[in-house]
Amino acid sequence: MKNEEIEYKILNPGGNVTALINGCDYTNEQKKLINKMIMDKYSQVEQVGFLSKKINRLEMAGGEFCMNASRCAVYEYLKNSNKEKVEFSVSGTNKKLVGRKLSDNEIEIKFDIDKNIDDLIEVKNDFTCIKFDGILIAILDENKSQKYIQKLKENEETVKNQLKEIMITQIKSKEKAIGIILLERALEKIKINPIVWVKDIDTVFYETACGSGSLGTAIYNYLKTEEKKITLLQPSGYCIDIELDIKEKCIKNAIVKGIVREEIICK
Repeated sequence: MKNEEIEYKILNPGGNVTALINGCDYTNEQKKLINKMIMDKYSQVEQVGFLSKKINRLEMAGGEFCMNASRCAVYEYLKNSNKEKVEFSVSGTNKKLVGRKLSDNEIEIKFDIDKNIDDLIEVKNDFTCIKFDGILIAILDENKSQKYIQKLKENEETVKNQLKEIMITQIKSKEKAIGIILLERALEKIKINPIVWVKDIDTVFYETACGSGSLGTAIYNYLKTEEKKITLLQPSGYCIDIELDIKEKCIKNAIVKGIVREEIICK
C-alpha cells in the first residue's frame, strides 16, 4: 500500500492537525499502516481518521473517540451541502453525534453525555478523571501542572514518556485513549496542555489542540465554579468554546465549537 493509492485530506481544527482518509473499509492492520505512512510523511499530523460518506461514520486509526477529528468530519460532510446539520457515528462511542456548520470555518458538535456527574468523574491520585466513551481525560490542577509545563519546554520527549508511564500505572483505563491535561493561565483564559496516548497505535502527542480535553476541562471547571460556558485556549493559540447542558447534577450534552481549515488535499 502506497501513499499515492490513498485519497486523503489534511485539516486543521485550530491545532491537532488531522488527516482524513476517504473511506473506512480497511482492516485494523491497514489502518495502523496508513497511520504510520501519513505521520512519516507529514510531521504536523497528530492523528488519522477514516471517513465514510456512504454511512456517515468516522473511525480513528486507534479506535478511539476524537472530538477534533469529529469536527473535521462535520466540515467535510457539510462543506458542499445545503444541509444545516449532519448526524454521524464515531469510533469509541455508541452515541451518534450531530454537527453544524456555523460559518465557512466554524464548526460545532453536539455531544450527548447523559450521565450524572458522580458517574462521570473519578479522582485518581492527583488527577480528576472524566470518563467519556472512547477516551478518558485526566485533569491536573494549575499548581501541580506547573512543573510538567516547565519541563515540556525543556525536554518534551522526556515529559511525554513520564506522563505515559503515569497513564499506565496510576490512571489506568479500558478506553482506547487517555489524555492528561495540564492547566495554566494565559491571556486571561484557562490554557490546556494536552498529552494524549492512543493505545492501539501507541502514539503519544503533546497535542496542539484537544476537543475532548477541552470538554473534560469544561466539566472540571464547572465543578469548581458552576460556570456552564467557557472558552479554552489551546497550545496552537486558537480557542475552543464549550457549553454544557446540566440539569440536576446530570450532564445532558455539550456543544463544542471551533474553527476547521483545509491544509492539504491528496490523491
